[in-house]
Amino acid sequence: MSRPDDPFPPLPGAERLCGVEIELAGLTEIEVAEIACHRLGGGFERSAPHVVVLHDSALGDLRVELDTALRKLGGGRLVQQGLDALRGLIPVEIVTDPLTPRALATLDALREDLRRAGALGSRHGALLGFGVHLNPARSGDDMRVVRVARAFGLAEDWLRTRRRIDITRRILPFVDPWPAPLTDDLVDAPPDTLAGLARLYARHTQSRNHGLDLLPLLRDAVPDAYEQAFPRARTIGGRPAYHFRLPDCRIDEPGWSLAEPWADWLAIERVADDSAMTDALCAAWREHRTTRESRDDWARQVGNILGTGVAA
Repeated sequence: MSRPDDPFPPLPGAERLCGVEIELAGLTEIEVAEIACHRLGGGFERSAPHVVVLHDSALGDLRVELDTALRKLGGGRLVQQGLDALRGLIPVEIVTDPLTPRALATLDALREDLRRAGALGSRHGALLGFGVHLNPARSGDDMRVVRVARAFGLAEDWLRTRRRIDITRRILPFVDPWPAPLTDDLVDAPPDTLAGLARLYARHTQSRNHGLDLLPLLRDAVPDAYEQAFPRARTIGGRPAYHFRLPDCRIDEPGWSLAEPWADWLAIERVADDSAMTDALCAAWREHRTTRESRDDWARQVGNILGTGVAA
């Protein structure tokens, strides 16, 4: 049971773990690893050019790497020179093991150490667009996954508006909004299996570049249906977790913490589990779709329906 002042209250159901990915600039991989060792203990080693792994820390293993497809081209001199030249635009990414909510508070203390050391987030420059990704383990039966997906589709514009998602991330194709017809189908004809969800999702988008990426979860849960629905995305690894990509990384801003994206995801799950609230949102969505109202108009409607009881 969580305390009223707990910044990382547990998600619904039995204790669930959540992996975290944090993108930042202003520090090198080695500098991040050194700061992490000071806070968390353990030791680190460079496992590849621009990749450092922290072992045996208070949070288990952490991977710190320059987050770019260029790094995967190999360790050639020209590639490495190119990566070094692009520092400041390419994020350094911290990738954690799955963590308990209690451990998230420890990770957040590391986040503050990094801020004090000069880490920079998405709003520091016009071309940065860095994010924080949460990978909360799924819980419940298959229909709960469908309900969570529907809740996200209904509330996504509200999340984007209330957190003022950075303009660079809105322009770049990494966290595109879900197509409105996808939410239409989740509202009017929700599938009753995860195989059905995979087929429905694939009809509207084949991309991972959305605020909520369901592909890893679907790959893990229904691999055969996934391969039929997403033939061009067979290299994606599966895991029994959501991939919440929407939040900005605002690590350099005093007062911001990882509790903010955590609260956003918790809000989605609470909506999914509240049938009365979901019914109200679905009815409002159907009406909204008959009008010429904007996404901002819809976000305000969602805020009015949710009120103050869902998330801070």
